[in-house]
Amino acid sequence: MNSIIEQQRQAYEDIERMELAIVNLMLQDLSKHRYKLIREQKINELLCQIQERSKLICEIAKDEPGLRHKEMDSIAEHQFNEFYSRLEGIRNFHRRNPDSSVVHPPELDYIKYKNNPEELEDRQKAKAARDKTLAESEDAANVVFYDEEQPQEQTFVSEDDMLKLDTMFSGDERLGRYVDLNEQYELYLNLKDAEKQSYLEYLQSFGKFEQYPRKLKAHSQYRYYLDSLRQYFEGFFARAMPLFNLPKVLADAKTEFENSWAQNAVSGWEASQSGADSGLVCKVCNKQFEKQTTYGAHMGSRKHQKAVERAKEKSDGDGTSSADQKDIATQRAERDRETAWIEAVVRTYAQVLATRIRDTRSNIERRQALTEEERNKEIEEEDETEFVIEEEDKDEQVYNPLNLPLGWDGKPIPYWLYKLHGLGVKFECEICGNAVYRGRKAFEKHFQETRHATNMRRLGIPNTRQFHGIVSIEEAQQLWERVQKEKKQQVANTDTFEEYEDSEGNVFNKKTYFDLKRQGLI
Repeated sequence: MNSIIEQQRQAYEDIERMELAIVNLMLQDLSKHRYKLIREQKINELLCQIQERSKLICEIAKDEPGLRHKEMDSIAEHQFNEFYSRLEGIRNFHRRNPDSSVVHPPELDYIKYKNNPEELEDRQKAKAARDKTLAESEDAANVVFYDEEQPQEQTFVSEDDMLKLDTMFSGDERLGRYVDLNEQYELYLNLKDAEKQSYLEYLQSFGKFEQYPRKLKAHSQYRYYLDSLRQYFEGFFARAMPLFNLPKVLADAKTEFENSWAQNAVSGWEASQSGADSGLVCKVCNKQFEKQTTYGAHMGSRKHQKAVERAKEKSDGDGTSSADQKDIATQRAERDRETAWIEAVVRTYAQVLATRIRDTRSNIERRQALTEEERNKEIEEEDETEFVIEEEDKDEQVYNPLNLPLGWDGKPIPYWLYKLHGLGVKFECEICGNAVYRGRKAFEKHFQETRHATNMRRLGIPNTRQFHGIVSIEEAQQLWERVQKEKKQQVANTDTFEEYEDSEGNVFNKKTYFDLKRQGLI
């Protein structure tokens, strides 16, 4: 296409079609996680194409070569001549190339964004079930099947997208539901002076960089470990959350970090922020120490003495030792600042993904409790059930004017069942924190539940049968005091309850019997 104006018009048209495609994608009501993820990636691709078209429009509007201005002047001076000359050029092209293929209309590429893949899948399943029923029916021999050649309805989900999605995530990530930091965990374990901990503990504490010692942060392996964390989280955002506004989060984190660094408020980097050393730094050997004993031993070592002599000789030779020391200190401060900034970025990413990290820990704990056979069975059934029931909490308002309890299907139970179980009667239990129970059955059952038993233990009262039916804290304490008094009286009267008989057949209680026996009267 040689016309500059036509290129500009085509770019505007493409932008409008892409915006309409994005609107159609956003209006689709999807419930499966896989389709939602593909939709976000499609929207991200369309947004990138809109940016490219916008840049082309800006370049054409600037018109640095002046071609657009010349074309407009030519059209203004020779309106019909320019039109017919271009029309003649088009006719000559098709006359010379009669077998050239017809250009695919661009509007056909955007029709697929209107179709819902879940609705198409349901229609295909219904059609397959209907065909199977007709084929198995008794009158199948009398039924004539017509093969209707209908064009295949397309959606924004293609087979290539499904294959790409399967290879985009690792098995532990479950299509972006969880994070997979196993590689970073291995790097952490290989760090010198790093505290050894399990993978679950690492997921909970990997963002607490202020707990790491300074000597650990001085190694190059630590910087490589931080870069690995940062690259993984940025890749995870691009794969699992393609529409997330990551540049804005980074800009906010950068502003906060700059302010905290200027105010010496970045935890774990106080010495570097203040610009002063802790006093345990050997500038000659470019080393920093945490303990006074180690620092003193280093200052008296032969290696340090030789380094001091070499520094003196170099200073006497060209007088650049002090300048070199300043450059070393500046480089160290700049390196510490870059390391602290990467820590702040990783900490920000961890805060954004806090929910997924918490879900990852819960999933690992759940899988650890499974047997090998249960894990294998879960993996086999994952392809069938993982994306079928993803979100059931749609914004559907259930008609429930009587405020009846919901059943297993999420719908109100019948009113006769509501009256049969007496769910209209409410019982309040002060011991359980003024919890309200509907119906006598639920009220009687809650006395054996963990919540009521735990609250009774907190009151210092055993949850025995004689306390069932008591919901007031005061009444429960009064009954417990009375029970304790009765137990004490029962222990005190034990000697009176037991009876003994002498050789002559006289009956005495325990206390009287032993008193008379000690006196030798019986």
